[in-house]
Amino acid sequence: MIPDLSQLLILDSLLREGSLTRTAELLGMSQPTVSRALARLRTHFDDPLFVRTGQRMVATTRALALAGPIAAVLDAARELDSGPAVFDPLTAQRSFGLYMVDGAVVNILPQLLAGLARLEDGASGLQLRSVHIDPGAIEAQLERGHIDLAIGRFPQLVNNIRRRKLWTDEYACVMRAGHPCAGQLDRDAYLTHRHVLIEMEQTSQHNGAVTRKLETLLAPSRILCHVPSYTSAAHIALHTDAIATIPLRLARPLARDLGLVLARLPIDLPPVHLALYWHERSHRDPANVWLRAFVRSTLTASDPVSVDL
Repeated sequence: MIPDLSQLLILDSLLREGSLTRTAELLGMSQPTVSRALARLRTHFDDPLFVRTGQRMVATTRALALAGPIAAVLDAARELDSGPAVFDPLTAQRSFGLYMVDGAVVNILPQLLAGLARLEDGASGLQLRSVHIDPGAIEAQLERGHIDLAIGRFPQLVNNIRRRKLWTDEYACVMRAGHPCAGQLDRDAYLTHRHVLIEMEQTSQHNGAVTRKLETLLAPSRILCHVPSYTSAAHIALHTDAIATIPLRLARPLARDLGLVLARLPIDLPPVHLALYWHERSHRDPANVWLRAFVRSTLTASDPVSVDL
């Protein structure tokens, strides 16, 4: 039978102290208890382990060879008993995988990278990776640890998946500078002009519902095309007279970067609810705990969405 931890503690102390009496004192045991443990260790290892020389017990070659492995076992045991590990973003070396739809990559990832840069010394050991995966595999990838967080709206994630709301967004319109509706987009004008609609391949029930509603409001001739992402819709709007209807938090940076005109949406559409998603297996992982707090604090510190466009 493998020696238990108490026996290994005694052997470790004997190797350092060379004394039964001193070992018993340090470990709070009686000397007979230490002697009995040594006898069992000698039987297990089939070696005397120590021979007496004068007033000291001198370790045998076999005992000296055991010193390193025993110390490693005891160190591991102490680590198990020391409580949860601590994640220090300033010293850690870690690459975090994030899954986001294209709009979040454009709007959220730059904010997170800027947040890392603001940490002391730029937290040079930390990296953020935007990972492209099949949307149907998000749950499995979170479970396997291939990605650490998913950011977006994924109501299909239910099995052992935790979530935390980030924010609720509204929709807005973007169009090219000089568009006939720039500055005067009302309901009639919105329904009269042509549109580029978003038809994501991702399993987004919300996006599909919004697109279906717009298809019922707009005449077929008013739909210029369908595209698979918000950013591609904004680029189509830049080069045509089509209007793109996209979430406001994304519409703002796209309008700024592409020189588009931002306008209030003159019809009612359901709001967009964005959340963080992670697997139960990583819920208490110190690194994942830090990452979730970092994402939330960085994004909520950004300018809040205002209805004033």
